[in-house]
Amino acid sequence: MSNRSAWRTAAVTWVEARIYVAVAFAVSSIWVDRFGSKPSTAPVSQGLLAWDGEWYRQIADQGYAGGDDPAVRFFPLFPLVGRIVGWLVGTELGLVVVANSAALVAAVGLYQLTLQETGDHRTAKNAARLLAIFPSAFVLVLAYSEGLFLALAIGTVVALRARRWWTAALLAYLAGLTRPVAGFLALPALLHGFQARRRLSNNPRDVIGAGLSIVAAPAGTLTFLIWCRNALGNGWAPIEQQELLRGSSTEPIGRLWTAFTEGVAGDEGELFHFFAAIAILVLLVVAIRNLSADLLLYAVPSVVFLIAAENLNSMERYALSTFPLVIAAALMSRQGRLGKWILPIAALGMVAVCTLSLNGAYVP
Repeated sequence: MSNRSAWRTAAVTWVEARIYVAVAFAVSSIWVDRFGSKPSTAPVSQGLLAWDGEWYRQIADQGYAGGDDPAVRFFPLFPLVGRIVGWLVGTELGLVVVANSAALVAAVGLYQLTLQETGDHRTAKNAARLLAIFPSAFVLVLAYSEGLFLALAIGTVVALRARRWWTAALLAYLAGLTRPVAGFLALPALLHGFQARRRLSNNPRDVIGAGLSIVAAPAGTLTFLIWCRNALGNGWAPIEQQELLRGSSTEPIGRLWTAFTEGVAGDEGELFHFFAAIAILVLLVVAIRNLSADLLLYAVPSVVFLIAAENLNSMERYALSTFPLVIAAALMSRQGRLGKWILPIAALGMVAVCTLSLNGAYVP
């Protein structure tokens, strides 16, 4: 029954999110036509390949041009799968189909994980819905890799909890080929392996599988880096290109203070990121107080990493990949008067942020 409820909830909220994105596209198109820049230069003119979607289309069609190609900061699994599907429907549609299908699977996985974590169907439904209508979740409708990464990362944790070591290893490896932050999945894998050590000692196959589940996500990322060294001549190219965009890591508390002071001085983007970071930290505190250790081992370093960047652009999108925060928001949605407003605020925020993004005022 829980599987049927998970798919039903995920499907309904999947449709809901796409209605919100359609509204944002309509508003953005009208605004650009009447008041904004030329439609040919606004992100809305790119449709579902806006922003990073165009990079993924380029990679799917042409691959990576070299070690100094900015496209190399985008990991290869999503454009590769999009290209495979694109053999049937065309590359652009293939990327959109993969992104949206994976988002549906991710919502189902989060429902099941939340139900396992809390034992409450309503909280599980809210988690699946929040994953779809989180303010930054409009990227799950665009040709972005977030949906695929979420499906793989959530699936990894579900498999680890079920002691399906080989499945967890495969999913984690694929996650490592999708986004570099997948490396944090090694921490919950290490915890589950340690907790199951006595049972593992009686089954050599499981020992190997558990060991592989720990190293799989970093191995996926390492595979891409080795390929870059052999094919492009620079194994560190993805990291170097990412640092050119986001800067090097810095001390997170000081970075938040800088965002606040620059925001007060008139930088609206920095002020927005500051308040978003505060919301993320509140969700992290809720997660620490309520969620299991395996989820926290993934969530805590992920949050520190995303806040510690010199450039906080896209931070809100990266936070979406830290799915324990979505479970924390679902827990908050069951508490008091404030909780009743979390879902509608998320939906309104999604339309607003998507509209700003499609007009070029916000970088997702």
